[in-house]
Amino acid sequence: TVTKAKKASRSGPKVKYVPADETSELRDQRTIFVGNIAVDVAQKKPLLRQLHRHILSQIPTAKIESTRFRSVPFQAPTSKLPDDDTLKGKADPKNASTTPKSARQRDIDRTSTWRLSQKDKDEEGPSDEKKYLNPSQKKKIAFINHEFHSEADTVNAYIVFAHPVPAENRPKNLPPPPPVLDPYEAARQAVRACDGSTFMDRVIRVDLVGRKVLPKLDEEADVDIVGADPKSTVFVGNLDFASKEEDLRAFFEGIVTSERGTPPAGERDAEAGGIKKANSWVVRVRIVRDKDTQLGKGFAYVQFIDHACVDEVVALEPIKLKFAKRKLRVQRCRTLPGSSFSTRQVTASKPKDKATSNSSTAAKRSTPIVVPKGDPSLGEKLA
Repeated sequence: TVTKAKKASRSGPKVKYVPADETSELRDQRTIFVGNIAVDVAQKKPLLRQLHRHILSQIPTAKIESTRFRSVPFQAPTSKLPDDDTLKGKADPKNASTTPKSARQRDIDRTSTWRLSQKDKDEEGPSDEKKYLNPSQKKKIAFINHEFHSEADTVNAYIVFAHPVPAENRPKNLPPPPPVLDPYEAARQAVRACDGSTFMDRVIRVDLVGRKVLPKLDEEADVDIVGADPKSTVFVGNLDFASKEEDLRAFFEGIVTSERGTPPAGERDAEAGGIKKANSWVVRVRIVRDKDTQLGKGFAYVQFIDHACVDEVVALEPIKLKFAKRKLRVQRCRTLPGSSFSTRQVTASKPKDKATSNSSTAAKRSTPIVVPKGDPSLGEKLA
């Protein structure tokens, strides 16, 4: 026990260095979103460490500061608070005959009056008022107790990369610390290397949280990181609420493969440093889920490697688009939620020459409007 206490005192808590001038926008730039993770990763720490090793396999000099799990499906609802009937103490409708509303309201008024009178006498005494947990407290308790839903198997995570600790606070007799990669650059490299990779037999989605305010990046690098293209994406409706991303991916992968054959070998068909990316026509699958229950809302977005895949899928007969005993509703996607890319911007008309536009406007203004005059004797002629 003494040796364990000494080891604990030597190690101490982990020190997190955060610059004083870092804002929340800058923190988002060193944070990545990881989607389609198995729920077991949130329950078992060895699997969480395995996820960290998967992310850091291409960037070994980077360090992870923290990991937060979101979109966790709990067994009991955590967002529903007591309704007004419960708070006001109204009688049960089934027992309305035995408990009149007027008598119940009279008891509530007498109880509140008595509590107010006792409040002045004993302010420091224990209060018997019932207090309810808010949704965030319920989620925290349910997460600690691992009260996850038995049927749901997907969670999302936010991974934050750490800043290198300055050498000023380090004792001089110790050797210099190993070099640590810049967290902003580490986040961008993690997105490029891990997006679309396979972890625990799942194709995970990795995206940058602060992609809208990337520092010192040109447009080409920004598009490369986001990877969102509405022209190569389809909107899928009439999905079953319990649909899974892997099943939907396999369904559309089989459809495009039957139409176009095996996907061409490219950068995605490579395995380097432990990162395995599948060679497939489908790039991303995102099922939009309910915030509270984590069940699907009945629609999703499927992104392919090129625009020709979208043409093939949209041109298919409706009978071929049957998934989980449902006929899917597939349409071309114009805009993606959370993305600034849109096909409407491409089809916008080009601006005309200033001189030409001014001359045409002046010509329209100078042209008089001729109103035809009526013939008063037209009625007599017709008669």
